[in-house]
Amino acid sequence: MKVDVNLETLPTEETFTTLDTHTAGEPTRILLDGFDPSTLEGESVRAKRDSFADRYDRVRELLLKEPRGHDNMFGAVLVEPHADDAALGVFFMDSKGYLDMCGHGTIGVVAALVKLGQLSSDQTIQVETPAGVVEAELQYADGGVEAVTIEMVDSFVYETVTVSVPFLDSPLEVDVVYAGNFFAMVDCQQLEGSLETARTAQFVEWGLAIREAINEELDIVHPFTDEQAQVSITEIYESGDDADRSIVVFGNGQVDRSPCGTGTCAKMALLHEAGKLSVGEPYAYESIIGTRFQGRLIDASEQNGITVTTPTITGSAWITGTHTFVKEPRDQMDGFTLYSADE
Repeated sequence: MKVDVNLETLPTEETFTTLDTHTAGEPTRILLDGFDPSTLEGESVRAKRDSFADRYDRVRELLLKEPRGHDNMFGAVLVEPHADDAALGVFFMDSKGYLDMCGHGTIGVVAALVKLGQLSSDQTIQVETPAGVVEAELQYADGGVEAVTIEMVDSFVYETVTVSVPFLDSPLEVDVVYAGNFFAMVDCQQLEGSLETARTAQFVEWGLAIREAINEELDIVHPFTDEQAQVSITEIYESGDDADRSIVVFGNGQVDRSPCGTGTCAKMALLHEAGKLSVGEPYAYESIIGTRFQGRLIDASEQNGITVTTPTITGSAWITGTHTFVKEPRDQMDGFTLYSADE
């Protein structure tokens, strides 16, 4: 039976248009329409992100949580850039809140907009994010976008700490690394067993406990901006013969299906600090589901006694569909979470 759907005949309270992609398996729901961007205040993408959080946070919950989304959905919002030469402004959100930077999301947004002719197909594109301006370089094959390389924001190891966590009898050593977001990095050798998808629920519980322990232990101040910060993401990793592997836990217990763009940068900064990864050396990083990003450090320098690395990541993104989401006037349900692992 063929049904012609015309939502214009349906009484609606709100209507939202999104473009959906996945990057190495991790979704990005790109908000195209449904709110007035002119109401966002501020002279930077970061400020506009904060204004959106104040005015439109229920839109995040409506689109990313059930019943229209799910607890592992990820979102991006397009705004006008303010930085010189930036062609695009974008900020990122998840089921819990907002992030300063996202590699997989930037790859997804750039690839999708170029494929649809909404963004110039120039070889390089400047993108303003809350963490700063990053550069996207496009790679083409058979007339289409095959992959995107992002020169990410500078990364560095912030501090190594030892904390007590409820699931281990002995203290846990954690490296806190900045790569656009602050990460708690944990070598899986300190934990029992290896990274297996069957243990995902256990790693989520552990990842959230580690994040909580670090944020209770450390008063983080970004050394170059003097801004207060917290660890927002836990990355548990293990070494491999062909590629290293990780599981990345964020939000209310979300698991990144991709290797995590900022997480790949954080891992490369950590390896460089340990003398295990040189500038220019290719680095393959694998997600919990087996998808990969290719990383590389293109520079490293000393700033105020801190080793700062400039990383790139390369990955592919694909359009999965478009959506017109509506909210009928008598529908009392916005967005909900059935289970939150950190509650």
